[in-house]
Amino acid sequence: MLIHNSIEKDHIIDILLDNGLFKMPDGRQLYEASEHELKKIICTKIDNGFPFCSIS
Repeated sequence: MLIHNSIEKDHIIDILLDNGLFKMPDGRQLYEASEHELKKIICTKIDNGFPFCSIS
């Protein structure tokens, strides 16, 4: 489990892939999304309680 707020985009994509999410809701590939968008998907779709889930 991650214990700090710094996380790389590749790691975020790996988390999403591991949880069966292969595209953004609008159909874009994950790599086309911003890091902020990817974190938002994790926080709304995958309730893992990552520290960064307090982002707005």
